[in-house]
Amino acid sequence: MIQSYINTLTTLPTNSSSVTFQTDCIRTNSCGCNNCRSWLCHNSGSAGYNIVEGGLYEIDFNATVSSATAGVVAFGLFNNGELIPGTLMAETLGAANDYVNIGIDKKIRVCCKGNANITVQAIPTVPTADTPTTPITTQVPIILSANFSLTRLNG
Repeated sequence: MIQSYINTLTTLPTNSSSVTFQTDCIRTNSCGCNNCRSWLCHNSGSAGYNIVEGGLYEIDFNATVSSATAGVVAFGLFNNGELIPGTLMAETLGAANDYVNIGIDKKIRVCCKGNANITVQAIPTVPTADTPTTPITTQVPIILSANFSLTRLNG
């Protein structure tokens, strides 16, 4: 298992940027670096969590976020650059500098000969309920606090 966090005000560069976690507060022996024999490779300060062994994994992300502009902020989990289905989460800020909470909880399977590079990214556009084919542009997120954890469920 690995758990990372952000505990300082962090403005993402764009509304499509990856979230970089500077600190890993929990890291089991199975969460090594590139030269270790482990199922996960992650370096502090990196946005990517590289799962290098097949299995079932649980991913949790939760954050308190804002924006300098009223509107929608959105995040999703990505696997090798592709949005993982069912992980797009969006909230509407009624005014600039309002705060909302966003949470994502997802289980994924990695094939035995495959790997997965997991990232949390801001989503630049989201569909609207009344006109889904006309997406709206999201705002650049400001993260007040965030937690990310990745747990191997079987092995």
